[in-house]
Amino acid sequence: LAGTGGKLGIDTPRVGEFTETVAAMGVSSNLSATEAANSFARLANITGMSQDDFDKLGSSVIELGNNFATTESEISDMALRLAGAGTTVGLTEPDILGLATALSSLGIEAESGGSSMSKLMVEMQLATAQGGDYLQQFADVAGISAEEFSTAFTTDPISAIIKFTEGLGRIDAAGGSSIETLDNMGISEIRMRDALLRLANGSDILTDAVNTSNTVCDNSITTNPIEKQTNGSRYQRR
Repeated sequence: LAGTGGKLGIDTPRVGEFTETVAAMGVSSNLSATEAANSFARLANITGMSQDDFDKLGSSVIELGNNFATTESEISDMALRLAGAGTTVGLTEPDILGLATALSSLGIEAESGGSSMSKLMVEMQLATAQGGDYLQQFADVAGISAEEFSTAFTTDPISAIIKFTEGLGRIDAAGGSSIETLDNMGISEIRMRDALLRLANGSDILTDAVNTSNTVCDNSITTNPIEKQTNGSRYQRR
């Protein structure tokens, strides 16, 4: 495991903690220790996560796997698919894990969900940067002004994603058509639309998963067998 960590870019002073964390994951989850090592190291490389935070990453994955209709391996696979676009638009590692948990809990496979949600995040970023009618469409669905949506996506993008999916759910609840709304926005690709419709009907799952993931990281909530106490801060960029 230590050798795997070294090959994947784990700094020598961090190899011991990394090895301990992934070994614990091999005992307490459906990830093998080697799978956890590969997944965690690659996620850290993609997002620029501090290598001091592998224990928090492990605790978050365990907590999410224990409390949602998904598994640790599904969360990790989805998170890796989301990490590139998520990091680009400003999602933190806990946000990425929460989004991955919600998608996999709703029965969306990693390949489909990762590409679909990555495309959505890119579209939201373009709309925020360019403004105009496209930004207004996102804002209208979210039920806030264009300025408020732009601010939310710029400062806390996961909150904008949650507001958008909640808004889609409200459209159907009010007798409208979320499918038609997405089509009018040019969002008609089948996998992307399917992911959004599932999130619209399960926006509470997305909210709960993101809150759970951030709470684990912020408050150092740990679960067996990863019992090391951390400093309680959010993930920090290198």
